[in-house]
Amino acid sequence: MSSPSAVEIHFHDSAMVVSPSLKVINRRKSAQQISSRVSAELDQPRECLVTEVVVDLGRVTWISSAGLNELIRLQAQSRACGVNLRLRSLSEVVRDVFRITRLERIFEIEGLGTDDSALGAPAVDADRATPQATVSV
Repeated sequence: MSSPSAVEIHFHDSAMVVSPSLKVINRRKSAQQISSRVSAELDQPRECLVTEVVVDLGRVTWISSAGLNELIRLQAQSRACGVNLRLRSLSEVVRDVFRITRLERIFEIEGLGTDDSALGAPAVDADRATPQATVSV
């Protein structure tokens, strides 16, 4: 039985969909391969111009500081290329990490539009954020 790829990348219309595995995104050295692979794919000539990178976190049940750092790097890399980056399929635990760290303010995250933490609303209750502000490494 073969194991799933560490970072799966496929294309849908003008979007590049990137699906990292739990192990890859949460280990510092392996997390760097995500932005490297995306960069290499963006540099390849395509019939349809890539206008969006969608990071599908459906295989990620928790996220470390290495994973957060890689997503921030990927966001900066995407912006530099003129490409929008969007996150989707966040587990409740991962979504909570984004709320607590307030990173939801710099990322476009599917499913936050109906949530209290939608753009313009306070991301985290200050009393709640203080004791939960650490992220495992």
